Amino acid sequence: MKRWLYHYDSVQGEPEVLERVLRRRVRELLGSVTDGEHAELTPEGDLLVRLPAHLLGLDVHKTVRLHTGVAEQRGTRTIIPLRWHAVPGRHVFAGFEGTIELDPQSSTTAHLAIVGAATLPLGPVGGAADATVLGSVADRTIAHLTERLADALERAVAEPEVDQQAPEGAMLVRDVMTPSPLVLHEDMPLKTAALLLFHFDVAGAPVHGDSGGLMGVLSEADLLDVEAPPHYGLGRDAEASRRRRAARTVGQACSRPAREVAVTAPVRHAAELMRDHDVARLIVVDGSEIVGVISRHDVLKALVRADAEIQVALDRLLADLEEEHVIGTVHWGIAYLTGRASTRSGVGHLIERVEDLDGVVGVDSSLTWDFDDVVPPVIM
Repeated sequence: MKRWLYHYDSVQGEPEVLERVLRRRVRELLGSVTDGEHAELTPEGDLLVRLPAHLLGLDVHKTVRLHTGVAEQRGTRTIIPLRWHAVPGRHVFAGFEGTIELDPQSSTTAHLAIVGAATLPLGPVGGAADATVLGSVADRTIAHLTERLADALERAVAEPEVDQQAPEGAMLVRDVMTPSPLVLHEDMPLKTAALLLFHFDVAGAPVHGDSGGLMGVLSEADLLDVEAPPHYGLGRDAEASRRRRAARTVGQACSRPAREVAVTAPVRHAAELMRDHDVARLIVVDGSEIVGVISRHDVLKALVRADAEIQVALDRLLADLEEEHVIGTVHWGIAYLTGRASTRSGVGHLIERVEDLDGVVGVDSSLTWDFDDVVPPVIM
């Protein structure tokens, strides 16, 4: 069962500036509306946010996993997809799917709105609860989020934008991606798209529609079906092949949906997404803006990372773990660990952390330890 929700608040500022800041910093702004603890950014680029509500006279706080999509323009309005679900408890607490919308009202004001539907859990029980308390909770949560987001946006336009620093030691998507990617329009003829891919020497590009939203990705693999003989047979792959063979425009031939990754996500998470979704590239987003493309070839840059760079990351890791008696050296991607760790149990943890460093292909350890916290001492 769904309950449709809408709430707006006025925001002071030049609409062009408000739009730019909202697009660029939407995740940061949403992270500032959390109650109590700071919002946590997941490797997938989502936010874990504590949202408050008021239920039966009591203050209720629930952590939700919040996701924003790529912004698009509909007339004068800027639209950013927004959805969340409770963690844990998505089958017990209401989720939400909708949009953040910024609509200019004058040269100095705009309306910021959150529009969408709360999905009430528990089937008929949820419907009965909606008539009593769940509906009120959803309404109050949307109102709170809209008001706090409007306040955060107003404050942000008055502050200079500061680029976030990358976490030390890890290679991020922005370190290896191809920036300022070629973007194709859904109505573009396939012949034109093929010429552009060939001219810019890229194997795929994001596709947007008339409203500016991200529709999908057109790749060389999609264009193969246009030239290859018909693919006969049953199943999803055969049907998609026939659809692409009959396509005349980019929008008809592109693969959907496009898979996104945050610009600040670790490269290893991008590799995980490519593997799990069986795609050759991901669209890189910063806030709600497309800023790049990362391909399988780009991910290989982490594997061929120079030994000197890995050494810097290894030294920093040992310092962070306060293992001053451990010596780490790197040769041809293999990390050699010698010396003494603080505890015996810490040796395994240390090796796992070193294995996770980008570019490390193996660990050779001859570590001993100062304190054996695994085997209890024998009392005579």
